[in-house]
Amino acid sequence: MGVASARGKLLLFGEHSAVYGHPAVGLSLPWALTVVHTPGPLWELPGLGRHEQAVRDLVGWFEDGARAEGLPPLPPGRLEFTSAIPVASGFGSSGALCACLTNLFFPAMPLGDKDRWAWLAEGRFHGTPSGIDTALALRSGWWVLDASTRPVTASALADPGLVLVVGAVVRDSNTKALVGGLAARRHAGEPLVVETIQALGEVSREAGRVLAQGDHGLGALVARARTGLRALGLETPTLTAALDAGLGCPGALGGKLSGAGGGGAFFLLFDTVEAARAALPRIEASIPAALWAAKPQLLEEKQL
Repeated sequence: MGVASARGKLLLFGEHSAVYGHPAVGLSLPWALTVVHTPGPLWELPGLGRHEQAVRDLVGWFEDGARAEGLPPLPPGRLEFTSAIPVASGFGSSGALCACLTNLFFPAMPLGDKDRWAWLAEGRFHGTPSGIDTALALRSGWWVLDASTRPVTASALADPGLVLVVGAVVRDSNTKALVGGLAARRHAGEPLVVETIQALGEVSREAGRVLAQGDHGLGALVARARTGLRALGLETPTLTAALDAGLGCPGALGGKLSGAGGGGAFFLLFDTVEAARAALPRIEASIPAALWAAKPQLLEEKQL
């Protein structure tokens, strides 16, 4: 029997601009996806429902790749998954799956090689992923990620001790469609898209410098990034309601979507844990319960 796991992620800066070589800033979440492997005569994937075929195809891809590179094969058997990562919400659930299977198939592989395998695996879900989600899934802590390399290069940051509230609203699009749509508009030379993506990349680069220097004044940078993402049409009315509710609370420093947009994940920064806790009921009450993909919650510093 073997056990492997990988983490969800929260992207703070670099949405969409990272696809074009700009850096990103993100952290690994305490929420994990875990798989238990029990050897047997055939692959069994219980409890996956409509996701079973996609995961089965991914397992087959790992098997073929291991054989092609002369690596020891993982024997068939039963794979039982458990996950605390909300699916299709911007927290990197597919990246965590790819990273988790990489850890399972190749437990002794160097981290840089695992980055390559997990990144290539996620290409089966998102076409041309940046590698940011899988890099964060394989690590813990806070990171600046250089998306100009393939796979990405990750540089660790000291924990800045920020107070975060995270949540997610129901999405009205998916990552592949959102990234592809903006890519087409950028390729067509649409000035708004070209200029905004460049500006988002510059904000992300500055945020990495600020955090590396131990300066925690990120509120203004978060606001600039939010303005750019809204200009690209990535913030839905539901997401706006949740963010505005949080930003209207005492102690709020900034907030924005996290990930591809179209709904999904978001975060808010607060100056104290007490202010963040006090804001949670107001944020949760800002939209109908059925529209929450993951209810807002405080990430305690010790979790990260």
